Amino acid sequence: MIGNNELLLILLLSLVFLGPRRLIELMRAVRGEEASLKEDETDESVIPHLEELRQRIIYSLISIIPTTVVCFFFAPHIINFLRKPYGGKLIFISPPEAFIVNIKVAIGGGIILAFPFIAYQMWRFVAPGLYPNEKKIFIGLMLLSCVLFAAGVSFCYFYIVPLAFKFLLKFSYDWFQPMFTVGRYFSFLFKLIIAFGVVFQTPIVVLFLILTGVTSVEALSRYRKHIWVASFIIGAVLTPPDVLSQVMMALPLILLFELSLLLGRIVAGGKGEASS
Repeated sequence: MIGNNELLLILLLSLVFLGPRRLIELMRAVRGEEASLKEDETDESVIPHLEELRQRIIYSLISIIPTTVVCFFFAPHIINFLRKPYGGKLIFISPPEAFIVNIKVAIGGGIILAFPFIAYQMWRFVAPGLYPNEKKIFIGLMLLSCVLFAAGVSFCYFYIVPLAFKFLLKFSYDWFQPMFTVGRYFSFLFKLIIAFGVVFQTPIVVLFLILTGVTSVEALSRYRKHIWVASFIIGAVLTPPDVLSQVMMALPLILLFELSLLLGRIVAGGKGEASS
């Protein structure tokens, strides 16, 4: 079954290779509607915006190619570095598995190295629709988002992953030894790291909701207990099935939420003083 992430990737790739007009025609054909666009529909704002998005995606994909090539040559060093939280040797059980892991690590490293350029393309796409004060807010939130993502990844790699392995490997015995395949290990590692990187975006989401007027600090404060419970649920869903990893994700999530409320009060107070 195709999940939401896979569906989004298919739509983006279809936009890149087919273009906005052909993509809309294809979607209409699938739904049984008129497949061709009328002349007056070409002047609608959706086509230029999709064409601009397509252009930014193409630029971003091109920027990943050279950085991925560079990372491929350093893939053994990157793999060895990412292996350290486990400490033991990794195995592979199929001929292409080691090569595929090198490719995945190179692509991941290439995306990270090219992220400043990708973020710039995101900015170029969003900026025309923002007011001057909104542009300042967006730039600030985007920079803060990068810092928080790096903090979440670092926190997970240096603290959570070693603790998770230390806890989980306690259940092995002399006759029950762990032998991790390189593919399964990196799948586990990347899912956990990305989960923490995404969870550390909580202040961005909360500040965005407050700044845009969707909610307020007071409204979020009233649901504090519910959000705390939801933090532990999120920790249970996104982390491996052990209590330690769940708590170690839930606690930073709660602290980030409280920090978001504090920043929200400062921002809301500043806006109130400026308006008066």
